[in-house]
Formats: sequence, C-alpha cells, structure tokens
Amino acid sequence: MKKHRWLLVIVLVAFDQGLAWSASPQQMPTPKTDTEMTAEVKDIMKSVDEVKRLPVTGLSMIKADNKQFLITDNGHFVITGNFKLVDMWQGKILGSIADTNGINKVDLRKIGLNPDELSALTIGSGKREVTIFVDPQCHYCHDLIGQLEPLGKEYQFKLVLIPVLGKESAEITKKLICNKDKAQSLKALVDQDYTKLPDFTKDGRCDLKPLQKAVVATKLLDIQGVPYIFLASKNTHRGGAKSFKTLLEKDLEDEINGR
Repeated sequence: MKKHRWLLVIVLVAFDQGLAWSASPQQMPTPKTDTEMTAEVKDIMKSVDEVKRLPVTGLSMIKADNKQFLITDNGHFVITGNFKLVDMWQGKILGSIADTNGINKVDLRKIGLNPDELSALTIGSGKREVTIFVDPQCHYCHDLIGQLEPLGKEYQFKLVLIPVLGKESAEITKKLICNKDKAQSLKALVDQDYTKLPDFTKDGRCDLKPLQKAVVATKLLDIQGVPYIFLASKNTHRGGAKSFKTLLEKDLEDEINGR
C-alpha cells in the first residue's frame, strides 16, 4: 500500500441495500419511511453484542443482531446498511468487530510521517525506534528524557519538539531546532538550560518547516498533551512513566505476544 501523507484515518462509504445503483427498477424494494427505519434500528440496538470504540472522535462500531453498525457516542446518529469502513493506516476493510484488532496501533513511517523530517532530536543508536512528542518545558517529559541515555544501545529515541505550553516554549523550541549544532541542542534539552543557545530565529536563517509539520502531525494524530509516546510495537502511550525501562519491557512483551 502506498503511503498516504494526508493521513486520513478512515474513509467511510455508506449506502443502503435498497438503494444500490446496480439494482433495476423491478428489483428495488419500496424505500422505508424515516419512522420505519428508525424503529427498526432502535429494535435491533436492544440486542447489542459487542462495542468497539474507534480511534476517531465520537464514533464506535457495534455488533447487534448479527449486523454491524456505526454509532456516534451520544447515540444521535447511526450508520446502517452496506457501509464499507476502510482503515487507511492499516490498509484493510473493517467488516466486523474482529477486524478492528490492532486498530489502535500507529506505524508513523507507514502513514508517511518520518520523525527525522519533524522537529526532532535523537538519543541512542539502537534498532528499536521510539518516538516521543515533548515540550521543552514539560516536567513529565523531562522525567522521561532523563531515563533515556542508559537505554540507547537497544533503542533510538526520536524526541519531537512541539510547543504546547505557551509562547516561551515556542521560542525555546525554535532555538533548539534552528541550531545547526544538534549535539548542543540535545544537551540543552537534557540539562533544561537554554541560555547558551544561539538565536537564528530572527535573521531568516531558520527553516521552520519541520516544526510546522510536527504541529500538523499533532492535530492529525489527535495528540492533546505531552509526553505522547509511539512505542516500538506501534502501540501508543499517553503521559509519563516512573520507570520507562519497565514500560519498554512490557511493550516488547506485548509485541512478541501479538498485542
């Protein structure tokens, strides 16, 4: 499957069986009234068997009376009929609840997001890649960053800088990514001392496209807070961790066991 840089989570094509374009006038049944259709759906919904919350705002997939439906969180809208739910990130059609296994996994490179093209600094040289969205002034982010160096032989950590804590964070982030000396920027981030960083933001010599891409990525990935971690197994983790080593060990175990 080709990479889709526009990062659309789901393409939904819904159409009712009785209104399929290929049907001839003789084959087409009499369309149901709004009242009849609503009553039928309400009746079926009384026997809901399974519910799968989709990783998209306000939408779930449910199984009821051996039929599949999409329903909004508040129950206001229900999509019925022969709809096709296509997961563009996984590259497959979701025809049942069982098909949603692994739907929460996110392979950033597969969906066209290369962390090296974002506002990222790297710690470690290991084969297992972990991407962490951080703010330079985020306390929980620095708790994680302080745990990374000893894990660098097995892991390569991509720290994507995004300013979510206001104007000062934005200025620090720009200085970090505009600095040509990445080692100096990384040391400043780890030490939380940004006073010695050169300021290339005022003379037009700074390329802010990586930062702009990172900000757009947070919207598309629905990142609403930091730290936000994309683990090596393609699972995600919101927030910090008292022991990042323990979190990574569990993640490896989940990957081995297909979770």
